[in-house]
Amino acid sequence: MDKISAEKHLSELNIVKINAETQCPYCHDSGWLITEEGAVACVCKRKSEIIRRKAILGITPALEKHTFANFDLRYYADYLQTDLGPSYRLLAEKSLEASKKFSRNIQKGKKPRGILFVGNVGRGKTHLAAAITNDLIDHGYGARFVVVPEFLDALRFSYQKEEIATESEIIRRVQGAPVLILDDLGAHNYSEWTKGKIFTLLNYRLNYQLPTIITTNLKPGEELDQVIGERTVSRIVEMCDLYYLFSEHDLRDKLRKLK
Repeated sequence: MDKISAEKHLSELNIVKINAETQCPYCHDSGWLITEEGAVACVCKRKSEIIRRKAILGITPALEKHTFANFDLRYYADYLQTDLGPSYRLLAEKSLEASKKFSRNIQKGKKPRGILFVGNVGRGKTHLAAAITNDLIDHGYGARFVVVPEFLDALRFSYQKEEIATESEIIRRVQGAPVLILDDLGAHNYSEWTKGKIFTLLNYRLNYQLPTIITTNLKPGEELDQVIGERTVSRIVEMCDLYYLFSEHDLRDKLRKLK
């Protein structure tokens, strides 16, 4: 039913647009359509259920806008090269294709290697990580998007009496996700306690071969080692393929100036 066009809906179901107070011209906000086969969920109901599910799985309204289709490669110059050799544009193209392939493989029932997106702030890492999450959820697959600093804060606050969720409950929701997206790893003041929590989480996912996407603005090696620990970085390298994103400017600044 969700593939039926608006015009076909109107002709086949003989629905006329009623007053402007209703949001949906097909079900008039009831959420259901009456067909010869009986009551079926309207497109608007299915869409609202997907939005609600995304919110539960960590996708905010801002993150929901990120898709593969609107990842704009024009922001990545093909005339600028990195120390790695390829141009900014080529690295972005490879990152986009790897993201699409990851999602396709999950939908085929495979357990692909994870992805580690590395780049400075505002280079498109979160866009691709959210696009993967949105694509999987849109196709009915489980994926949880976690902003690492917020996750660590939630663990810390779980010790307060007024908090409903315990530390073990928060960790359990995250570590067992079919696909886990960890955004902004390294953007936090890491104590030995927080380092331990991140290590436990990633070690669990490595041992159970659970696909994981990670974004960070810290370079793998000494920089990332110092912040989250060498043991944790070792787990990430073992479970993830590395993709860099470079652009001349912070893409968020460029987009704000265009508005």
